[in-house]
Amino acid sequence: MSPVDPTPPDADTTGTHAPNDANYANTSGSVSTLSKLTGKGLTLLKSRLFLSVGAQGLVSGFHFALNLLLLRLVTPYDYGVFAFAFVLAMFASAINNALISTPLTVYTPVLKDETERAGQEAMFSTLNLLLFGFLIVGGLIYANVAGLDTGISLSVTAFVAVYSARHYSRSAGYARMKPLITASGDTVYVVTGVVVVIALLLTQETLNISSVLFALCTANVAAMAVERYRLYGSQRSWLSFGKITDYGTVWLQSRWALAGSLTTLFLAQAHSVIITSTNGPNAYAPLAAGFVLFGPVRVALLTWQNMVKPELAVALSESRQLAVREQIRTTTLLMVGAVLAMGLFLWLAWPFIFKFLYAEQYADHPMAYIVALWSIITLFAASYNAPAAALQAMRDFKVLAVASIYGAILSGVLVSLTLYYFSPETTLFGILAAEAFMAVYLTHTLYSRLKEVPEKTTP
Repeated sequence: MSPVDPTPPDADTTGTHAPNDANYANTSGSVSTLSKLTGKGLTLLKSRLFLSVGAQGLVSGFHFALNLLLLRLVTPYDYGVFAFAFVLAMFASAINNALISTPLTVYTPVLKDETERAGQEAMFSTLNLLLFGFLIVGGLIYANVAGLDTGISLSVTAFVAVYSARHYSRSAGYARMKPLITASGDTVYVVTGVVVVIALLLTQETLNISSVLFALCTANVAAMAVERYRLYGSQRSWLSFGKITDYGTVWLQSRWALAGSLTTLFLAQAHSVIITSTNGPNAYAPLAAGFVLFGPVRVALLTWQNMVKPELAVALSESRQLAVREQIRTTTLLMVGAVLAMGLFLWLAWPFIFKFLYAEQYADHPMAYIVALWSIITLFAASYNAPAAALQAMRDFKVLAVASIYGAILSGVLVSLTLYYFSPETTLFGILAAEAFMAVYLTHTLYSRLKEVPEKTTP
């Protein structure tokens, strides 16, 4: 029998092929192991977690590439306007997250009755529409009173309102435990955004910031349409609205979430608000340019929070405290490790990064110093992301609000003082102090809360 003879080893009776038998067994074992690994790999690639994170990775990559493009093609003033528009959008999204999206993902998943759940979803949908209208009207009134440029004011207002509405749309998929719907919306957002931005590059001699913001509005609307259709099909239920009179019970807790969300965002963005308000977009642009490298990390952290809150809420409702503690601990270590690895990469590649990204427009600013501070700030932000998600799932919004109020006061005071006495880049020390405070406070609080409720044991 030749080495490639397909006859099985047990067909040979001479005993002279024993070594070949061993080789066959070893080969079969290797093939079996490889098949198992391949199967596990394919399962991971098809998993909802991988696809969800992958789709959000596309969004982060798109925003990252767009920021790099704008840093090279537009003036620091225009980039400052663009970056501050995102800051305003984050504040609007924080309001949506606190009053509408987080209650949607925490309250509705535990409802077993479909009629009751549909009523709750309709109520939150109505509130989302009201917030959208408020942002549009409020933005236009402020732009008119402040005498801002018409094109910029309209584009910023539209972008902020649509960005907030999209946050709710994304959360609806998570609330239904269907993150792949949100992933499909993210994919549509990226594809549409890329197409429209390329069209702008081909048709405009100088890239206009207002046009870019309107392009992102278009992409968000397209994504929402896909998400709504995949959730409800062609039925009118995706347009259904409900009474908001039942929101009173939710408000008792969401008001603390609102205070917590706004103050949490302010403690991380006090420099952008204070510097832009007092010194203008030009002074804010270098700090925003340094933050560009960490934008995808922040988005990934928020995505993980939105996706895991319903699951944590269910686990906590079943008193599986030990599982929650283990998940929080493991996730925090992974997040911190990823940020540390990123910081090491930036340090090693800094000469190339500076030459490619900052040398032309920001050579007069201490960009290495700014990026180093952002690395440390992001490290602390990553360390308390998981504890914050767990506290939201526990509906412990008051604790989050109190912590972020202290952090916002600390951030606002230090940013104001450093800006007054020193240069704008020193304001990042105020942000760093606030993020470090939040990391220690929330982690300690979470583990104290988890110890208060005994682990449910099965007989």
